[in-house]
Amino acid sequence: MVRQRKAHKEQSFFGCVLPRWLVEIALGLQVAIVLLLLALSICFTVTFKRASPQLGSITEQVDYHFGAPSIAFLLGSILLCGLIVVLAVVVSKLPKRWALIALLAYVMLMQIIWLTSLNLVSYTYQDSRSLMDAADILLKGDLGQFSESYCASGATQAECVGRSIPSAYSYFSYYPFQSGPMLWYLIVFALFGTDNILAFQIVSAVSITALVAVLWRLGSLLGLDERGHGAFVVLVSMCVPLLMFSAFVYPNAVGFFIAICGAWVIAEGLRLQKVWLSALTIVVGFLICGIGTIFKTTYQIVVLAVLVAVVFAVWNSRRIWQLPVSVASALVMYASSKLPTVWLQIRTGENFGKGLPMLSWIALGLGNPDTRPPGWWSKFSLDAFYQTGNDYALQTQISKDFIRERVMGFMESPKEGLRFFLGKLASEWSEPSFMTSLYSEIGDSARHFSGLGSFLLIGRGSEILLRYENVFQTVVYLLALVGLIGLIHSMMREKAIGDHASQIYARVLVCASFIGGFLCYLFWEAKGIYTLPFFILLLPVAAYGIQSLICFGNTIRVRFS
Repeated sequence: MVRQRKAHKEQSFFGCVLPRWLVEIALGLQVAIVLLLLALSICFTVTFKRASPQLGSITEQVDYHFGAPSIAFLLGSILLCGLIVVLAVVVSKLPKRWALIALLAYVMLMQIIWLTSLNLVSYTYQDSRSLMDAADILLKGDLGQFSESYCASGATQAECVGRSIPSAYSYFSYYPFQSGPMLWYLIVFALFGTDNILAFQIVSAVSITALVAVLWRLGSLLGLDERGHGAFVVLVSMCVPLLMFSAFVYPNAVGFFIAICGAWVIAEGLRLQKVWLSALTIVVGFLICGIGTIFKTTYQIVVLAVLVAVVFAVWNSRRIWQLPVSVASALVMYASSKLPTVWLQIRTGENFGKGLPMLSWIALGLGNPDTRPPGWWSKFSLDAFYQTGNDYALQTQISKDFIRERVMGFMESPKEGLRFFLGKLASEWSEPSFMTSLYSEIGDSARHFSGLGSFLLIGRGSEILLRYENVFQTVVYLLALVGLIGLIHSMMREKAIGDHASQIYARVLVCASFIGGFLCYLFWEAKGIYTLPFFILLLPVAAYGIQSLICFGNTIRVRFS
C-alpha cells in the first residue's frame, strides 16, 4: 500500500507537476525576452535613412533615436491601450463567426488597397530579382543561362555588360537552398504571367489573411474567450506592419502562413480519438509544415517548436504513439526540403555544390558592417566564397575563426558586446514598421507612388504613421507581457498542466516559436522583416493580456460594488 502511494506520487510529479513547471519556466523566459523588447521599444526608435527625399531612395542605414519617452508617447500608449480594451469589449458582443468573417474581409481589403495604391511593376530587391530571373529562365526554357559560363566574370555579351545581379549559376552556387523560394516565383508567374509583381503580392495578401484565420483558431486553443477574440480582432485590425507585409515580393509571408497552418493541423490531429485518423492528420500537418519551410528555410524554427509542443502534449495525454509519428514525419519533412535543389540541378544539368556554410550567417550576425546596423548583411561570406575558390571546408573554418574572434572580443570587452547586441536587437525589434514601409517602395510604380502610397511613405502621413506604429509596437509588447503573466497565473491555479493536449500544444507552440525566433536572430543575420512573423505571433498573446485585464477589472468592480 505504501509502495503504491509512493508510486502514485512519483507518477503525479512526473506526469503533472514537472511538465507544468517546465512550461512555466519557458513562459518565464518569454516574459524576460518580451520585457527586454518592451524596454528597447520604449528607449529606442529606429528609423531608416534616405539618400534623397524621393521615393525609392531609402537605405538600410539607420538612425538610433535613444532617450526617455516623451509625454506624447506615454499618453499615446495609455490612450491606445484604453481604446483597444473598449473596442475589444464592444467587438466581443458580436457573434464570433461574424466577427472573424468581418476581420478577414477587412484584412484582405486593406491589403488590396495598399497594394493597388503602390501598383509596383518592377521590384529592385536583389534577392527577389535573382529569383525572378531564375524563374523567368525556367519558364522560357532558356536553360543555357543556367550554365557556369553564362555571364561569368569578364563576360562581354551585351546582356552581361552592366548586369547588376549575379548569373543564375553564381546565385545558386552561393545559395542552393534558394531553389525552394524560387519555386514559389515559378508557380505564381506560371499562373499569372511572368514578372507579375501585383499578382505575387495579392497571393501573399491572401496568405496573410488565411494566417489571421489560423491564429484565431490557435488563440482559441490558447484560451481566448469572447473578450479575447474581440481583442484579437482589434489588435490585428490595428497592426499596420501585418497589413503592409504583402508588399514584400518574397515568399516570407507565404512560407510563414503554410508553416503555421501545418502547426494548426497537427494541433487538430492531437485531439482526434481515432488512432489512424489522428496519425494521418499529424503526418499531413508535418507535410504542410515542410512545404512552408521549402519556401522559406528559416521557418524550420516553427517545426522545432512544433516538436517541442508535441512532446508536452503527449506527456499530458499519454498517447505515446503520437511522438514517434511526429518525429518520423519531421525527419521525412527535413529530408524533403532538399528536393527543390535536387530538382533544379536535374532540370538544368548543373551542380551548384553545397553553397555557403550555415556558419556564414552566424558570422554575418556577429559582424559589424560599416554602413548598416550590427549583425546585418555584409560581403563577408561572399568574400570568403571567392577567396577560397568555393572550398566549403575553408569557408567553414574562416567563419569559425571569425565567430571565435568576435566572442573572445565580447568576453574581453563586455561593454562592446552589450553595445553590439543592443544595437542589433533594437534594429530588429524597435523599428516600428519592421521594414514593411521600406520594402513597399523598393521598385517602380506605374503611378509613380502618387496618392496613398506617397502620402504614407514620404508625405505628411509618413510621420503620423511612424509615430502610430511606434506606439502600437510598444503597446503590443506591454499587452503580450500581461498575457504571458496571465498564462503563468492560470497554469499555477491548475492542478495539472492543462485540461486538453491541444491547449498545452498551443501554449508551448506559441512560446517556443517566439523564443526560437528571438534566439535565432540574436545570432543570425539580422533584419526587421525576419522578426516580423514572430512579432505577429505575439498578437494572440497580447489578446490574452487584454482578456486578463478585463477579467481583473471585473473582479475589482465586483469586490467594491
